[in-house]
Amino acid sequence: MTNMELIKLAIEAKKNAMSPTGYHCGAALITTSGKIYTGCNLGSEDGLFNICAERLAISKMLSDGEKAFTKIAVVGGMGDELIYTTPCGICRQLISEFGNDIEVIMGFKNDNGELEEKVLKISELLPSSYVM
Repeated sequence: MTNMELIKLAIEAKKNAMSPTGYHCGAALITTSGKIYTGCNLGSEDGLFNICAERLAISKMLSDGEKAFTKIAVVGGMGDELIYTTPCGICRQLISEFGNDIEVIMGFKNDNGELEEKVLKISELLPSSYVM
């Protein structure tokens, strides 16, 4: 699966997000066995219930018995917009626990409205993770 295909799945997942702030995120990951899992951010008005798209995708993967993934795509923005969005600190730490070489693919639209990607290893986003 190409990075752009994974980004497009994250964009689809973003449509299911629930956030009182209006900032919606989507994520899609591919496991070492080739299975795809998606997630969207979910939040409650009172702020007591919040989960990021990346953590939801990883939770779904784990609950299905999968144990490893190679890359994860992340998108975010208000409404239909797609701005450069990176995983939060909690998600960075969780991703790093599956390996420092996990590729994090950030999908966004450039000034011309074209879909672009930026790819970083999780070790670049979290250089001093708890698990090395």
